[in-house]
Amino acid sequence: MYHRTNAGAAFAKMASAIAVSAVRAITIIRALVASQRMKLSKNLTLAEVTKSATAIKHGISNKPTGEHLSNLMAIAQNVFQPVRDHFGKPIAITSGYRSKALNDLIGGASGSQHSKGQALDLDADVYGGLENHQLFNYIKDNLEFDQLIWEFGDDENPAWVHVSYKASNNRGEVLSCVKQNGKTIYKRWG
Repeated sequence: MYHRTNAGAAFAKMASAIAVSAVRAITIIRALVASQRMKLSKNLTLAEVTKSATAIKHGISNKPTGEHLSNLMAIAQNVFQPVRDHFGKPIAITSGYRSKALNDLIGGASGSQHSKGQALDLDADVYGGLENHQLFNYIKDNLEFDQLIWEFGDDENPAWVHVSYKASNNRGEVLSCVKQNGKTIYKRWG
């Protein structure tokens, strides 16, 4: 009789632990789903800045830390949203946050501001009705930023616009990026 009572208590304890684990698992799943819908600004979600086909293909987590999330909110609210509000048109994020593992895999610079949650690559041409040179010039002439790069393209329109923003000490550096003799070269704008 004593043995059955201990077994029953052990079973009850184990069942309780499983139930608690199931509730925790459901809570975690709900939080993950909600985080992907999390808005960094009125028109920008966390999912848009963390989506990466490369990360998915290679099973790499591209989830930002709390510090990186704070940086993503800052660039969303101080650069992306003002641009989006000014033009009133959708703007694609072609590269946003990159975890260290993802950045290493694609051969990104070790100090990349993408890996700090401080940079976005914007492409207005994806949706039509707006060109990338308009984004570039608006940011250059109207917003605070750390770095703004006219990425490739031609003299009329960049292929995309790279912009970074820090909570403080933004440099306001403006560059263009071109290929010369097979190498990527960054030059001061103007």
